[in-house]
Amino acid sequence: MAALVWKQRYNWLPVIFLVSSLALMAWLILASRASDAERIALETRITAEQLKIRLESCFDARAGLVRTLASYPWKSPATLEENWETRASSLMPLYSGIQALNYVDSAGVIRVIYPVESNRPALNADLSQNANRSVVQAINDAAISGEMTRTDMIELLQSGLGFVLYQQILSVDGQAVGFVDGVFRVESLMSSCLPEGRLRENFQFSFSDAGVVFYEQRDENAVSPSPFTQSLEIEVVGRPWLFQLAPLQAYLDARHSVLDEIWAMIGIVFSVMLALAMRSALLKQSKIEENEDKYRLLVENQIDMVVKVNPQGEFQYISPSYCEVFGKSEEELMGSNFMPLVHKEDRELTQRSLESLLEPPHTSYHEQRAMTKDGWRWLAWSNRGIFDESGNLTAITAVGRDVTEVKQLEQSISHSQKMRAMGELAGGITHDFNNLLQVILGNIDFALMDEDSDARHRELLEQIRNVAERAVGLTDKLATLSRQDASRPEVFDINEYVVELHDLLIRTLPASVELTIELMNEQLPVRIDKSQLEQALLNLCFNARDAIEGTGRVSITTGRKHLDSRALEGRPNLLPGEYVSVSVRDNGPGIEPDILPRIFDPFFTTKGNETGSGLGLSNCYSIVEQHKGLINVEAAPGTGACFTVFLPLAETTPMEAKTNDNLPREKMPNSGKVALIADDNAEIVNLTRMVLEKAGYRALTAANGVEALEQYKSHQDEIQLVVLDLVMPELGGQEVALAIRELSQDVAILLVSGFIPEDVQDSLREPIIKKPYTITALMEAVNKLF
Repeated sequence: MAALVWKQRYNWLPVIFLVSSLALMAWLILASRASDAERIALETRITAEQLKIRLESCFDARAGLVRTLASYPWKSPATLEENWETRASSLMPLYSGIQALNYVDSAGVIRVIYPVESNRPALNADLSQNANRSVVQAINDAAISGEMTRTDMIELLQSGLGFVLYQQILSVDGQAVGFVDGVFRVESLMSSCLPEGRLRENFQFSFSDAGVVFYEQRDENAVSPSPFTQSLEIEVVGRPWLFQLAPLQAYLDARHSVLDEIWAMIGIVFSVMLALAMRSALLKQSKIEENEDKYRLLVENQIDMVVKVNPQGEFQYISPSYCEVFGKSEEELMGSNFMPLVHKEDRELTQRSLESLLEPPHTSYHEQRAMTKDGWRWLAWSNRGIFDESGNLTAITAVGRDVTEVKQLEQSISHSQKMRAMGELAGGITHDFNNLLQVILGNIDFALMDEDSDARHRELLEQIRNVAERAVGLTDKLATLSRQDASRPEVFDINEYVVELHDLLIRTLPASVELTIELMNEQLPVRIDKSQLEQALLNLCFNARDAIEGTGRVSITTGRKHLDSRALEGRPNLLPGEYVSVSVRDNGPGIEPDILPRIFDPFFTTKGNETGSGLGLSNCYSIVEQHKGLINVEAAPGTGACFTVFLPLAETTPMEAKTNDNLPREKMPNSGKVALIADDNAEIVNLTRMVLEKAGYRALTAANGVEALEQYKSHQDEIQLVVLDLVMPELGGQEVALAIRELSQDVAILLVSGFIPEDVQDSLREPIIKKPYTITALMEAVNKLF
């Protein structure tokens, strides 16, 4: 019986094989359909979670810009309005999708808009009278809480649907001076934050605020709600949006496989069915892995650094961009603490920023220096806390960006603004001081011209004159600081100049200080005012001499170097190219680190009031910067100091200037000539009148520009000479000269000034002499006009 059954195995084995195959295929088909549904649900959930992280990071980064703008050290509403555009323009390009960064005063009125053209309808709008209650409520909440608030979805003043973030601004003394008004149009923001391509091709989604849908991509082919819909809350400034995501019906249709029917038709061939099942399973598994890899790229291949750490600061996730910046592998960093990479001075700030995540809205922003593969770099981080169901902080996600160039640019702008402010102050002091010195020196000259005065009085007058001339030297330094001193650049070889400087210094430096020079073996032409360069290099050499205690060495070295854009970071006014270098090095005690950042500040000195004015290095800085150069300093305690001046390599070779200034001029008799003198300083008017009357002129005087013009019109046929102060109330000397030239081209005009503004120097059409001048200098200038 058993043998018979075995013989009939070709009947039952195929049946068993067929039944087994069909049963196996039936099981595989059912399992495959269930697996498809699970895979689609998993893919949708992963996509929704990745988009939630991306969108929250995107929104937090832009909210961080609003906080940054509000946190600047604003002194007053006036300075805030004046500098708003500069601050906003430096931040807004960091992220796209921002409609406007506006300044709203404490009364709720939009005072400054940026950018202007696309937001002009919002200028001077009174938000306290806005018809939308959420606008008024958001401003009131921001004023009361001091935290960032946002409106509901509203119709923007600039047109379009969007929302607004408000952050209160506190001045440096803690007073509320208004709000940052960050405006976001929904279409622009979503275009910046949502990935294009596969997301919009394969998924339907919607965003709603307080139950109202404000942005969506609908599925026109859907007949009922998708069973794969994922709903997540996205935190936007402390209030959630509801985000819903589901696959499009067309995408589900494309995913549907007809392999089940094929397997049913050829199910009797078990090996083929098994091969097809294996191939289908492997192919589907590959698609799942491919989809997971694509969405992982959203995080791992972006420029910004993305990390996740536990509350103790130990890495749980590190993006490849972070590893690239720090030059470390993921294996080296995973599980280690990030804080040792942070600069010691910034660790406390970083810790406070992370501790603030425990408080709503559980986000923070901070900037820190970190040791990267390129050295210390400034990094800006936007942080968000992750909490469990019990409200305990479980992890921190952070998105970072290198902002070193932005920080360097801010420091450069800050120093330039400081130098400009000090220059304006110095210019005003120079003007007033030179007027006083003019009166003193002029009257001393007159007194010395008196032949009846005895020798003792003349000696006292000479002493007064020497002191006054020393004061003139001080005003010259102030003039250089304020850049009012007219520059006379010429082209010459720096090597030849250093040799001349060496001959001068060798007679000046004490015997205990050795002076050496090392010159590059080629011509190094530069274009600069030689007297100003001499002032700068002598300052550096004398500082080096003063730094040496006892015996020591000062060396001057010339060279040539190509400075690229990286070497000129933070100096937007300088162009990459070839530069000539002059280095002054000493072997003194060096410079302390806390002093180094202040050495170029005006009036800062470590020498004491008897020997230092605090203008030497600031003058060097101004002179070099005025000639499109820069100064670098290398110094540390115990290693001496090295100051290197870089000047652009001149395109032409040194040439001797030809002039005919020394040609003899025919002097014309002055007897009977009429001169008009105009100055708002009565003492200077009286002094000039006495000088010209002594020379044979008859003098008319005026106390301001308007009076001078009226005097000239009344005596136009008599006046041959007009002496005008450049800076006068009501009407300046240059304006008066232009008006006189419209009446006559023949009259001689001479301008005088104790202050020549930088923006006026190139526009002067008449000769000018600078106060204080001697009687001889005045008469020489007058005689040259005839």
